[in-house]
Amino acid sequence: MRFLAAATASILLASCEPAPETTSQYFAWQESVSDMQSALLGACSFDGTLYAVGGPYESAALYRWTTRRWLREGTMLEGERLWACWAGPQNRLLAVGQNGTIFRRNAEGWHQDEVPPEMEDADLYGVWGMPDGTAVAVGGGLSSPSETSVILHFDGSTWSRVDTSAINAKTLHNVWASGPEDYWAVGDNGAIAHFDGVEWRPSATRVEDSLYGIHGTGPQDVYAVGGSSRGLVLRWNGSSWLQFDEPSHALRSVWTAPNAPLFVAGYSGYVARYGRTDSVPQADRLTEVAPFAHLRINALVGLGSAIMGAASTMIVDDETGDWRGSVVGHGRSFAGPIFERWRPIPDAPSPPTDAGPQPLDFDAGI
Repeated sequence: MRFLAAATASILLASCEPAPETTSQYFAWQESVSDMQSALLGACSFDGTLYAVGGPYESAALYRWTTRRWLREGTMLEGERLWACWAGPQNRLLAVGQNGTIFRRNAEGWHQDEVPPEMEDADLYGVWGMPDGTAVAVGGGLSSPSETSVILHFDGSTWSRVDTSAINAKTLHNVWASGPEDYWAVGDNGAIAHFDGVEWRPSATRVEDSLYGIHGTGPQDVYAVGGSSRGLVLRWNGSSWLQFDEPSHALRSVWTAPNAPLFVAGYSGYVARYGRTDSVPQADRLTEVAPFAHLRINALVGLGSAIMGAASTMIVDDETGDWRGSVVGHGRSFAGPIFERWRPIPDAPSPPTDAGPQPLDFDAGI
């Protein structure tokens, strides 16, 4: 099992935004599922359908939420543990993981994509796609030909490696994009890289902590999270990265949407919510820690008016040192039985499908 090492303590940015005030108020998160036999390391959704990916050690697993149950669709995927996924139109789904594993689904079914031969040793930790079928995957872990980070571009048929020698990171941990000419990737040593449609360039952050999550609402509103002894939230305002907050716990994931709050989560079950006023995020945060102290929340994803977190916890007495998967949710329960694969029963109804996306109303029930 690969453990992602945290870097040194963060350096406060010059010209930081005002330090936030913490509001001591809990909000309604719950652990919906806690007995998945696989680590849950990534999550994605599109058009009301929710996915979670991970796997036992050296094995891939992909789960789909179907309103009242979890279906493990990954039983047909022969590969390494998966770290991230992206879902898009026309039944597209991308999932990436250890040792250059890339699974791609389209209207014709599942494919295991080939990567450049020198990338077969790389671990891929993040992926993001576009409606036109192009995509970017990021990672690291190369022993040769160099120990630089990994960026792979997908043109719709072939994955090719991008030169990352200018990016000060041995590993990139995640990627997000607002469009084909606005990709962002985050990684070790506070590294952030930007793709403008022509080339990837490093973006100055003045921090040294590793960054693990990135998400935003558009080209002028992007958030990167990470940290070591404490958490770190950076915000891109369209011209520079500024420190937005320094929570008490190191962070792994972030999610937001237009007219929706900003959510961050990470170690020891820490989750926090930042509201918005006139589309601008507010420094005042609501926090919730106690219920999930045993979990590391690895990914957050929105589904209608709800937020789902893919989490994991180590099985301490397991000789393999493996992880168990958990699902946490806010605004909706994701509890339900877990099926390896759905099999039709005579005279039984078809398996349930997801409801369509609902309006983003995050004020209800908070």
